[in-house]
Amino acid sequence: MLNDRSLTTLSLRRPRSLLMISNRVMIPSILTLISLSLSALSLSLSFSISLSRSIRCSPIYISISGVGPSLQHALVDYDKALDQRFSYVHEAWSEMYFTDRLSILINQIPGLTFQDEIDPARRSQVERATSLVSSLLRYHVALRDEKLPPLKNCTLAYPYLFQTSRIPRPNADVLTRNPESRHIVVVSKGRLYSVEVLDRVGAIRSSLAIRQALQQILDDKRPPEDLGLGYFTALDRDSWVEPRKELDATNGGLMKTVDEALFVVCLDDADASTEKEVIFNGLIGNPCNRWYDKCFEVMITKNGKINIHWEHSWGDGAIIIQMMNAVYDDMKRYEPVLGSDEHIPAVKLDPVLTETSKSQLAAARTVVNKTIGKMDLIPFQFHGFGKNTCKKFGVSPDSISQLIFQVAQWRHRANAVGTYESCSTSAFRSGRTETIRSCSKETKSCSLAMDHDHPASLEEIVSLLKKNSEKHVTLCKDAAQGQGFDRHLFALRWINKKQGLPDLPLFSHPNHSKLSTIRLSTSTVAAPCLQLCLAFGPVSDDGLGLGYLMDQESFLTAVTSFPPASSSSDFVRHLQSTCDDLHAVFTGKNFKPARSA
Repeated sequence: MLNDRSLTTLSLRRPRSLLMISNRVMIPSILTLISLSLSALSLSLSFSISLSRSIRCSPIYISISGVGPSLQHALVDYDKALDQRFSYVHEAWSEMYFTDRLSILINQIPGLTFQDEIDPARRSQVERATSLVSSLLRYHVALRDEKLPPLKNCTLAYPYLFQTSRIPRPNADVLTRNPESRHIVVVSKGRLYSVEVLDRVGAIRSSLAIRQALQQILDDKRPPEDLGLGYFTALDRDSWVEPRKELDATNGGLMKTVDEALFVVCLDDADASTEKEVIFNGLIGNPCNRWYDKCFEVMITKNGKINIHWEHSWGDGAIIIQMMNAVYDDMKRYEPVLGSDEHIPAVKLDPVLTETSKSQLAAARTVVNKTIGKMDLIPFQFHGFGKNTCKKFGVSPDSISQLIFQVAQWRHRANAVGTYESCSTSAFRSGRTETIRSCSKETKSCSLAMDHDHPASLEEIVSLLKKNSEKHVTLCKDAAQGQGFDRHLFALRWINKKQGLPDLPLFSHPNHSKLSTIRLSTSTVAAPCLQLCLAFGPVSDDGLGLGYLMDQESFLTAVTSFPPASSSSDFVRHLQSTCDDLHAVFTGKNFKPARSA
């Protein structure tokens, strides 16, 4: 079994058919770092900031002090010496995930919602689960047997998609993976079960046998377990370490079975009907019926709704989306096997808990439920415009999505704040993400011009929207090439620490805190297999999580917050007014009240 906290040190066999990416992301120049970071800093501090007073504690100081060039040279030398499969930020980024001691619930686990089944005869929980599990297994076997078609994104992390778990350890977690495992773990009513879904030669069991095993679990007449072990996986990582040691000592076989499972299937004992219920179930759900440390887990509600979320340290959404699109296509072709002599039992994984474990689990439940109770989630949907309208108007749909957030923030708090938009760099070897700093001078100009008391005319606002679109497209293109500043600055700080040098004054200065504090965390995922939008929690106590989707004719976002420091409901109110005003602009109407002569 492989067991190491850094993916850099793992040497898994990667399918030859997947190794299609040859280029590595280039380290940006110091001048790029200075230009982009000062631009973002000026917006974070105020709309009219004199940077001269703060120059020694801004990223420009890295360059003029002489420290910058030496760190840049050290980073370039480090990059040259790397195994060519990895990027300059790969080791630092992996270390960041594994040394983070916060709970991975809310902070590191995004949730997605799968398309509904259109055939009423196939909407039951057991049918949906059987179809989903069977298709996921076919994808796993294709990956294992090198039969996936060539992919355009880097596939370095693909082996961790299955049979992988994150394990809590002091100071830094580890990933563990057993490529020989042949079972899944199912969680139902807080209880754990193991189902061997591959036979001894690695062939997939019949769908009928899988269905019967899942039905056996659903038919278990024991009362629900209200102290499921899943609560432990939602704790902060340091608080999980000692309970995990206790469980390893007393229930080692059970823990090993869960760790090595291909993936986890959660059969929920409740319906999810409203948008809020469905999105929440994908993001968090019932911790008693989850195992957040798993590579990924799929959730099927009693009324057949499907969600998926994944532990983020090993990989990003591009991998999950590629898999789920393939699974979605495969599920549409799914036909239940009507007859089979095969039978696979659902093996109960009932822990024998010591008094210590019982006490730890009860405390975990209290802490986790309190944490979940602090977060608010409100979906917002606007049907007045979408991608089609934006394209006809000559502006980028994503620029409008991001502008909606910036104008709403201005109307909500009258300020510009650190804004993160995720951009995939998976076109490069070991590419993960770069930050699009979508709060810009152009979004500021639009936000001010769209104020109802501002004298800007409709024609002037249209012109500003198009300039903002051009700027946003440039920011997106640069980030997709790895030419942002966030990962670069992060890597420079990391290489400084790696050399055993004291942290630079820049990183303890309030201006750096303003630069690095993200109050609007945004990300979008669009794929045929998905409905609704991505959901995730805020990354700061007074910030907002904004998973969003600009569809053909609508705009949808899931707004998360931690009241009272931030408010989803207040922000949604401003989202509504912003969308109403943008709709007026798109239809050539003046949304501002008439000004008296």
